[in-house]
Formats: sequence, C-alpha cells, structure tokens
Amino acid sequence: MEERLYHLDRLQKRIDAIIRERPSHKEILEFLREVMTEQYKVRPKIKTESGKIGEEEYKGLMEGFPLLNKRDLPLDMASATILFKRLCKVLSRSKRGSGDSKSITQALRRKDMDLAELFRQAGAENGEYVSTLSKRLGVREDLLFFLAENSIKPILKAYADELKGNVDQEAWWKGYCPICGSPPFIAKFLEEGERFLICSSCSFEWRFMRLTCPFCENEDHKALKYFYSEREGKTTRVDVCDKCGRYIKGVDVQALGGEFIPIVEDLGSLYLDVIAQKEGYEREGTMYRVGVI
Repeated sequence: MEERLYHLDRLQKRIDAIIRERPSHKEILEFLREVMTEQYKVRPKIKTESGKIGEEEYKGLMEGFPLLNKRDLPLDMASATILFKRLCKVLSRSKRGSGDSKSITQALRRKDMDLAELFRQAGAENGEYVSTLSKRLGVREDLLFFLAENSIKPILKAYADELKGNVDQEAWWKGYCPICGSPPFIAKFLEEGERFLICSSCSFEWRFMRLTCPFCENEDHKALKYFYSEREGKTTRVDVCDKCGRYIKGVDVQALGGEFIPIVEDLGSLYLDVIAQKEGYEREGTMYRVGVI
C-alpha cells in the first residue's frame, strides 16, 4: 500500500509540474492522471501464470525471440475486467469519450461483447477484430482499442517485472522488447551516455545502441538526426531516421532533475510529436492513443 501511494504521489507531483510549465497540456495530462491512478490501484490484485522460463524459451531469447507471445498469454481476466469498467467511467467524464463510453457500458450489460476475446485480440494488435467490433457496437475504434489495451497493460507489466531477471542487458541489442516483442515508445539517456528503450506494452527497459535506429537498425550517421525545442531545451529530444522515416523521443534523465515517469514525459512533450510529424516522420510505438481525448 505504501509503495503504491508513493508512486501515485510521484505521478501527481510530476504532472502538476508539467502543467505549470505547459498549460496547453493540462487536459490530456489530467486525463492521464486518472487513467494511471486506476492502473496503479489494480496492480496489487494482478495474478500471472508465466512460471519459470524453460530451456526452449531461453534458447529462443538467445536467438532473438521475445520471452512471451502476447497472442497466447494467460491474462488475469478479473483484474482486466475491473480496470476496463473503471476506465469506461474515466472516459465518460472526458469531452470526446462520454457518448461512446456509455454505449460500451450498455453493451457490457447486455453481454454483446466478449471481453476476454477483446483483450486477447487487442493485445495481439489485431486491428481488424477491433474495427469489426467497434462498427457493430457503433463506437469509435481508437477508443475501444484504448480501453482494451490499457486494461491489460498492468498485467503485461506484471509479467515483465516477473521475467526481467532472465534478460541479459549485454546480450539483447534488438529494437523490440525482449519480454513481449513490442516496439519502444520512448528512450532515456543516462549520465554515462547509455541509452535505454522503454516498451510500449509492458514498460520493460532494455539497453540499446545510442547511434542506431531501433526500428530499422540503420547505423548510417548521415541518415540519423535529432532535434529539440530551443524554447524548451535539450532535456527531451527527438531522434529521427531518414532511412525508414520514423522517430523516437529521448529524455536526458540527469538533465530532467526530477522523477522520470516515461509516459508522463511522453505526453508532456506532445509539441515535439507535432514538429516531427509535420516534417514527415512517423511514430512506431505509442503508450496511449492520445486521439481518444
């Protein structure tokens, strides 16, 4: 309980600090505060079924395969369902999610949707399934994805916390997560110049080359660039790759001077996403579907 309250306190303080610096981000960050608070609340109740990693899984990791297959991963349905319903309530209080949230809640009561299947398909990033279901229910596809993905994220993180000891940070130099295979959504730079990527699904952090694109493994420095906002400073920057046209943001943890909460720093620097996308670069991994709010 004390640890959860500590993390929530950190979350509150960092969000408040960013809102003071960038008032234009207030709406999305206050929404994030509610979502993450509900996710923190459900964490102590989550149960995982991963067990010990066998020889086959460990061999696969050495060959470049992630430890988990998200499509077949056992999910704690009780925790995911509780969180799904709570997030529906959070969305009902947002400007653009209230109508659809009501329709989804009604569909649940009528048993018009199979939550277990929705969680499984969303976890496997099956857009076709979610699209078909959203049309049948008459709700927005991105909103339905948002609810499902964020209902299972704490479960994926629980698996990552349980399995992280199996990953050798000096042996895994891939641009995708060694735990679940998802792409990173942000990076952090340490004092020694080390770069760590952070998973968009399970939040696992793994070491990666500083001057390499994590999405296409391009090492041509002429095709790798970065930029930052002159007004906001160098603490958060955008690394772009001209070979594959994608980008990822990175945060200098030492320069930040405070607690580093990846998703908060990500949504607190949306102005950089706007600049990158205006220049024609695309984003590969995202932690939240910000278009929902």
